Amino acid sequence: MHFLSVPFFCFLAVAGFLSHFLPYKQRWKLLLILSLFYIGLWNPGALLVLIFSSLFTFYTGLLIAQNRKFRVWVYLLSVTIQVLSLFLLKYVESESTGLHFLFHEAGFRLDLILYAVGFSFYTLQHIGYITEIYYSRAEPEKNPLDFLLFSSFFAKFSSGPLEQAPKLIAQFRNPSADLTLIYEGIQRVVLGIFKKMVLADRLAPSVARVFEAGQGQGSAVTVAGACLFTVQLYFDFSAYSDIAIGAAKIFGISLTENFDRPFLSTSVSEFWRRWHISLISWFSNYIYYPLVFRLRRYKGTAVLVGILVTFLLSGFWHGLGFTFFIWSLLHICFLCFESLTKNIRLNASRSIPALIYKPFSILITFLLVCFSNLFFRAPDITVAKQLFRQLYGPLFQGKGFMEGFLSILAGGGYQEVLFNFYLTLMLVGGFLILEKHLLKPLLPSRGLFLRTFFLVTLIFVFGVFKHAEYFIYQQF
Repeated sequence: MHFLSVPFFCFLAVAGFLSHFLPYKQRWKLLLILSLFYIGLWNPGALLVLIFSSLFTFYTGLLIAQNRKFRVWVYLLSVTIQVLSLFLLKYVESESTGLHFLFHEAGFRLDLILYAVGFSFYTLQHIGYITEIYYSRAEPEKNPLDFLLFSSFFAKFSSGPLEQAPKLIAQFRNPSADLTLIYEGIQRVVLGIFKKMVLADRLAPSVARVFEAGQGQGSAVTVAGACLFTVQLYFDFSAYSDIAIGAAKIFGISLTENFDRPFLSTSVSEFWRRWHISLISWFSNYIYYPLVFRLRRYKGTAVLVGILVTFLLSGFWHGLGFTFFIWSLLHICFLCFESLTKNIRLNASRSIPALIYKPFSILITFLLVCFSNLFFRAPDITVAKQLFRQLYGPLFQGKGFMEGFLSILAGGGYQEVLFNFYLTLMLVGGFLILEKHLLKPLLPSRGLFLRTFFLVTLIFVFGVFKHAEYFIYQQF
């Protein structure tokens, strides 16, 4: 069930209604049944993979805690198996590999065996779980059904946020009884729908036109496409996170916040502290900090090595294509440069007035992220190279501003499509300005009713209902 489908909202309404007839400490049973039903309805093969992976991780955790003699080998074997499984899934899904061709020609249904919705996300959670047990920072769970619910909870199953087992399982056992969470959850779900249907999906056609091969656009169109994609990606993924967080709140569960207004970042490192927070926290806790600690005698070099390894692995996690490799290399360069020039930038921030330095830093950070996303969004390296070359070409490819820029982004030079393009930019700009206030939940009051009614009205008036796009991060 897609997060923006009518069946999902019916499922959420019925599940929320039924849960409030159960004692708080018994709700986890209903949530487990509903979560397994949700995944099984989506893809039965994914459900089988999830159950097997969860039970394997659960019993591995017990074995690591109980067997001091072989715990190192059990831990290393478990991590190796899960990493190899993730690699195999990524490799087989890549249509450019021989393995995919071999299975396809043999008529083997890979989607029933290896296509596992959410596999990339819950595998990281499983690795984090056994790592915490191995280093004695957490006790293993005693009930396999509790752990299965942690892995399968429908609100976060497909694309996160990434959670830690002890924190989330404790909430399943004793969810909050605060009824205001229900109102907060509904508001968050509505906000997520608005972000996706009114903002992200309205930007999607313009972005798609820029990233189509063989267009021969000018540099202005290429830069605009990269910027619009970055904004689209933010609204698309944060919309998913909003719906996930809001759905969990309806059941008295609080999930990790995944975004913190990243376009206000004054550096790329700050951007990554505000963007996909749960994933970056995972890579920081289990890759970056342990690696830097082990290499601490090398001081500054340890930081650079930590950045290199962390972002290479992050690029691999997103995909095996060469475009993701370049994307990760660009961020490695950005972050290493910031690390090496930390003192210089600090002195500059003190000598230059904040009214000049901060906006300039925000703009440069945004443009650097957009440049890297040129490779993140490109379907293959051929298109990426073409787009890169276009950055240094004519501004409008020999055409005027209207024909060589606006008409491409808007999908034509007609008055109606131009109006829709301008309207989309106004909606996006207005939301970014008001975002801080819209994220603040309101208690039941006239203000809550008016804001919710206003957003719902905008969704029905300006939302994209026909050919609604799937969430971008579901491909990972």
